Amino acid sequence: MIGMAIGIAMYVTSNVAYTADNQATLTHAWDRSHPLIPQSASSTQTTGVGVAPVVAFQHPRVAYGQPMAKIQVPSINWTGIVLEGSELNVLAGGPGHVVTSAYPGEDGNVVISNHNSFSLAWGNVKVGDPIILQTDYGTYTYRVTGFKIVEADDRVVTSLGNGQPTLTFTTCYPLYAGALAHQRYAVFADLVQ
Repeated sequence: MIGMAIGIAMYVTSNVAYTADNQATLTHAWDRSHPLIPQSASSTQTTGVGVAPVVAFQHPRVAYGQPMAKIQVPSINWTGIVLEGSELNVLAGGPGHVVTSAYPGEDGNVVISNHNSFSLAWGNVKVGDPIILQTDYGTYTYRVTGFKIVEADDRVVTSLGNGQPTLTFTTCYPLYAGALAHQRYAVFADLVQ
């Protein structure tokens, strides 16, 4: 029993260390190649309180496994580089964009998945907190509207939504359970800028 506990602890520690190291490398590379884009230079502008216009553009294609955005949640001091794809090999390196979902700024639901070992702080996110996605084509701010805990096979939370520009961030739940987590924690947000 003690050997199993030690083995699980070593597995979780190595996963957390790998993801943290990979994300540090990706963040450094992203920051070097992407100068800060002022909010006024974003591809969308706020047209009213909490209302974003329809964005008419084709997002650039991003190759599988490549960085597609930098995600920041200032309220919990969390930053990650979102990779294109959501298979296990991609998620081992950090958050992944579900390829069938919208891109930041587009109508539809941007779906980002992440392992809970790199998402522990997301349990402290509150309604109203901003989530900022910086891409090659602009910076987009989403505001958290709610949360939901669902079964692992529940695809309703990651559906394409109602055509409005939204974001869904999912991770395994309970957040502390590592690979033993059997549910999903979903954070919902609407595009505001």
